[in-house]
Amino acid sequence: MNLTGGITWHLLAWRSQARWAPTTLAIEAWLMQQAQAFKPQAVEGQPSLLLIGASAGWMMSSRWLGQFARVDTFDIDPWAALLFKWRHGSALRAQGTQLNCHTQDALENLPDVLSSHPKACVFFDNVLGQMRFQHPAQDWQRVEKKLRQL
Repeated sequence: MNLTGGITWHLLAWRSQARWAPTTLAIEAWLMQQAQAFKPQAVEGQPSLLLIGASAGWMMSSRWLGQFARVDTFDIDPWAALLFKWRHGSALRAQGTQLNCHTQDALENLPDVLSSHPKACVFFDNVLGQMRFQHPAQDWQRVEKKLRQL
């Protein structure tokens, strides 16, 4: 089992949705509150979101994501893009939001990703949680160095 994702992890996440519901609602409330302060619709041009470490968006709200004209997700898990589209795709289409899912490590190429989307809102979702499984425990100095480079 890939501890940063994989089909077994996603199956467990899907089965745990009811247990996570209070946390998911609290996250949605906080994100909507931030959106009132940030006002994505006030961004010149089309407001967009870069969601790094998106997984399948198990803790994300389609309502919050739908405030953006475009959402680009990035995750290293090959199942993440398919499942993110399954979870949020139809709701985002109904809200007129373009969804682009990328299976790649955005942190490896972060300067290029950011320069390709210079006005995007950037949201890191559980990137720290993934990094601890990508690198063995004895590799903690390498992980700390990567985090400092962000």
